[in-house]
Formats: sequence, structure tokens, C-alpha cells
Amino acid sequence: MPIVVSMINWKGGVGKTSLTLHLAAGLASRHSKRVLLIDLDAQCNLSFLAVGLSRYVNHTYKSNGSTLKTIFDAYFERSKIKPKDVILSKNVRARADRVFTQVDIVLSHQELTLLDMKLAREKRSGRDHREETRFEIEKLSVIKNIIDEVSDNYDYVLLDCPPNVNLVTQNAFFASDYYVVPAIPDFLSTVGISQIAKYMDQFNQDYRSMWAYAGLSDNYVETKFGGIIFNMVDEYGGGPKDGHNQIMTSTAAQLGSGAIFKNYVTDGDGMSAAAQVNLPVFAFSDLPRSQQNAEKQANYMSRVVDEFHKRII
Repeated sequence: MPIVVSMINWKGGVGKTSLTLHLAAGLASRHSKRVLLIDLDAQCNLSFLAVGLSRYVNHTYKSNGSTLKTIFDAYFERSKIKPKDVILSKNVRARADRVFTQVDIVLSHQELTLLDMKLAREKRSGRDHREETRFEIEKLSVIKNIIDEVSDNYDYVLLDCPPNVNLVTQNAFFASDYYVVPAIPDFLSTVGISQIAKYMDQFNQDYRSMWAYAGLSDNYVETKFGGIIFNMVDEYGGGPKDGHNQIMTSTAAQLGSGAIFKNYVTDGDGMSAAAQVNLPVFAFSDLPRSQQNAEKQANYMSRVVDEFHKRII
């Protein structure tokens, strides 16, 4: 079974999507892991970043190719969808002339913005309340069911979640073994992390109760907190600058020292230069500019990947 991880922060601009892609790239290249990426955000940023905008447009709109929307449409239509029809293989860019053979992706779709309302309205009548609870669990299991069907094909599944707790995000949490919070060391990025933890505790409690009441086999498996990865950290003298260090230290004091990844990614234009040509920062030698900064960020990202590989087990 793969380790399934939701990447979540309700604050935008924290580098969540970039970290998700780079964790996948690093797990594949540094640890020979097979990784499935699933883009749940209607902004489609992970999809654009991973395969390139033109390829995404060709696949999704010109060729009417399958996306995450296809999976949910099948749920509404009560039809069967084959995972191989929605998972793109050998499309995630590794270098200027190469794609990853061990990183696959389920692309997002901009029409997912309407999906949560449609899911909320979807009510299936049962013979009794217990059967209706099973139908509610089925609604939460759309993504989990797809992952379960390809469980032998991957070591990790990384879910790039939208910045909210709607039913699409709850689908991701329900499928996940862990959730990880990307953050930048500022007040607005970190102030909501404890709230995310409270929501997750409540979700686990609610899902466990629903599972038991529905009389399903086995036990509900809780989604565990995997930690906070700090991104865009300014350094001075070999460590974070005072202001950033204070926020990182206070976050660790609030949530516990084990909640914070020891390694982090520095600020710089290397990752943005890589993103502009749809490459991970590890391909710094292929970039038209900022190669030195990209190499530095690639080294920091490599340490984050290695720590992730040790922590998320």
C-alpha cells in the first residue's frame, strides 16, 4: 500500500504546490520511489507546473482528456472509471529533454470550483439511517477508491489540496495516512496551523464515528499530522534570520518541536526560474538563468526530501 499524504495550508502563497512537486521529484530521483500526484485544486497550478501549460490545455480542452473531474463525474453518474484512463504516465517533466518514469499525475480541472456544491447536494436515500451513513462515506471515498485500485503501483501518493476544508479536501483527508503543512515563516502563514490541526482532529473523530455506525469492516485509520515544512526562509550566517527564526521557534513551541521539519527551503529565485520553464529546481543546469540560486535551493530541497522520506513512514 502506498503512503498517502495531503499537502494543505489555508493560506495561499506558501509554496505548497511547488513543494508537492519537488517532494515527488526528489522521492523518485533520490530514493527510487514510485509517486502519484493528484491535483485537487481548481486553480490547476500543480498540473500546469508538472506538465506545462500547453500540454495541459491540449490534453484537457483540445483532446477532452480525463482529469480529476472525470473521477467525480463517474461518481455522480454511478459509472465505473478505470484508473489508467485518468492517470497520466511519463508526462511530468524532469529535465529539458526528459520526463519522470516513476512520477505519474492526475490533472485537475477548473470546473472543480462547482464540484463542492454538487457534492453537498448529492443525497442518496437508503433503507435506514445506517445505509445513508454508508452513502455519505461513499461520497468521502471517491479519491480513496481510485488510490486503492492502484495501490500496488506506487510507494507514495501526494495530494495537492485547495486552501479550504470543502468536501473535495475532505476526500483527500479521508484517503490520507498523513497531512503535511507547507508554510513560510510569517505570522499569517503560521497562525492558522493550529486551527488546521483542530479541524483534522474533528474530522478523525467524525469519520471514526461514521465508520463505526455504518458497521463497516476493519477499523477507520486516522490521518496523522506529518509535520510543517518551512519554505522561503531567509538566511544569515548559516541559519534563518532572526525574524524568521523567531517564528519557526515559536511555532515549534506551540505545536511541539517534533512538529517542525528540521530542514527547510531557502528563499530565492531559483525555484521560480525553474517553474517558468516547467522544470523542478533539481534540473538547475538546464535553466536559462539563476542556475547558482537554483542549485542552492535544490540542495536544501534535497535535505527536505530525505527528511520527508524518514519521517513519513
